[in-house]
Amino acid sequence: MEKVQGYTRKKTVMEQYPSRQALVYSGAAFLILVTGMRTVLSVAEEGFGFIEYVTITALAVEFSLLLLYALTIYQAGKETFEITLQEEVEAMEHADGGASSAPSGDFSVRSTDVPEIAKEINKFTTLANSLVDKLAKNVEQSQALNKHMEQLTDEQINMRVRNEIQRLLSANLSSK
Repeated sequence: MEKVQGYTRKKTVMEQYPSRQALVYSGAAFLILVTGMRTVLSVAEEGFGFIEYVTITALAVEFSLLLLYALTIYQAGKETFEITLQEEVEAMEHADGGASSAPSGDFSVRSTDVPEIAKEINKFTTLANSLVDKLAKNVEQSQALNKHMEQLTDEQINMRVRNEIQRLLSANLSSK
């Protein structure tokens, strides 16, 4: 029974998250509107011109879009978290036997509580491992290229020194 109470508390907090997030976006919408209007009114000393009207229109559009986004988050959050404990338990039992299989590698996640998240983490781990391998090959290629460039640079310096010595000897011999 203790696990069910913990789950109920977690579910209650998660149900409140979308409404709180929607409230934050609503506050941001009002802040943008108030700050923008205050700025427009303080800048427009001689009256309103074309730019001021465009700015006010942009503020109204942004205000409307943020409020629409907040409303969407609020409604989607209500629908998302209206799942009962029994429905989630049944869903976990039917999904891959309740546990996800881990990819080959150093890191793996196994979870009976959140198999979808475990699968995504395992996909990310596989992708990260392949990127690390590609980066290691890139480092090796860069080191080989640097070594080749050093050899070319050394050869060019040797040729320039040789040519300069020959020029100085020729100039010295011709002056005698």
